Amino acid sequence: MRVPVSSHKMSTPASLVRKVVSIGAIGVLATLGVTAPSGAASVKPVAPAAHTVLSSHAAKTKHVVFKATISGKLALLWAASSVAASSVTGSGAATNMGTATLSGSGTAPFTGSTQCEPMTGKGRLSGGGSTLSITVSPSSANAAQACGAGSTTPTPVTVSKGVAKVTAGTGKYKGATGTLNFKTVFVVNSTTSGSSESDSFTATITGTLTIKG
Repeated sequence: MRVPVSSHKMSTPASLVRKVVSIGAIGVLATLGVTAPSGAASVKPVAPAAHTVLSSHAAKTKHVVFKATISGKLALLWAASSVAASSVTGSGAATNMGTATLSGSGTAPFTGSTQCEPMTGKGRLSGGGSTLSITVSPSSANAAQACGAGSTTPTPVTVSKGVAKVTAGTGKYKGATGTLNFKTVFVVNSTTSGSSESDSFTATITGTLTIKG
């Protein structure tokens, strides 16, 4: 006995296919925690909030090319085996500070047997409501050195390999880190133990600072 076979193929209405696909898509989005608005034709994935937070943090980190030119006085006090810069003061112009002032102090060994001596010290640049605190350490890889031109006085002393580490900042330099290179020349009039003098100097200070908000 033959079973009549219809010549018409069974087909699924297009509207039903679209409905099944839509239900499946909504189910996937619901699993991910995304709800589609009622009546919306399509649903666009929403980027995780964490990515937005990371981007905003990255935008707050910036690099500032810093330059300052400072002229002033340093007070030196000589001892048998060392020299102290009991006061270093000056003023000039600095990036994001306008008119800036420098204050600091430092020391260096003095043996008289070498042309160059390592330096240590600390200081502060201030101006325009902002400050930068810096330190100079002889133990760093690029230790600052003061080099005398001659073995007798008066003689020029040059600091051409000076590296200062930024330890703190305020105002426009709040949260600043980095290193600054400095160069200066001054003339020493005496190295006699117990003698003191005040010498003029002009220094250039340059470097790139990283500032995090």
